[in-house]
Amino acid sequence: MWEGIAKMFRTIVGTVAVLAGLGVVEKSVDASTGLAGSCQATQAYAMLHPGKSLPVRATPTPEGTVVGALATRNLAAEMTPSVVTLIGSESGWARIALGGLDFTAVDGDKRQTGWIPADMLTVDTSVDGPITLHTRPGLMGQKIGKIEGQDTRFRVLGCRGNWLQVINAQHGNVWIDRWCAKEEGCRG
Repeated sequence: MWEGIAKMFRTIVGTVAVLAGLGVVEKSVDASTGLAGSCQATQAYAMLHPGKSLPVRATPTPEGTVVGALATRNLAAEMTPSVVTLIGSESGWARIALGGLDFTAVDGDKRQTGWIPADMLTVDTSVDGPITLHTRPGLMGQKIGKIEGQDTRFRVLGCRGNWLQVINAQHGNVWIDRWCAKEEGCRG
């Protein structure tokens, strides 16, 4: 009986430690998204259904004031990419530059940037040459694989410098330093 209680206690302590660790990771600079404004401006795209919009918020929270929306102008396609410029990320939110063709401001708001959930953004591996997968960005990251000649789609989790943190079912949560944000691909 005591053995069962000790095992249950270890399980509870382990679960609490994991949850506490997740709380620390969410606040950490080296976590999935780094500091806001901490990445080189890059292109990514959101896949939008005709007639549906993606709210753009003033702050990186679900409660942030809506300052506008991304919506596709192509009503003929089932889903259409809306290319945006990603300029930073924070706690699972992507900071984007505003003013593209698919952005409509609320009440004439002249804001230059806004926030959307980072995982609404997508990039592809349809580029010339290999893409190396890393555990972390920069010198501290280990190389854990390569993609070459494959068209693989990733959801964006965040960015840091000239790196993107991305995820998909095949490769999991990884960092990449090359990607494509064009529907037709980026091969020469």
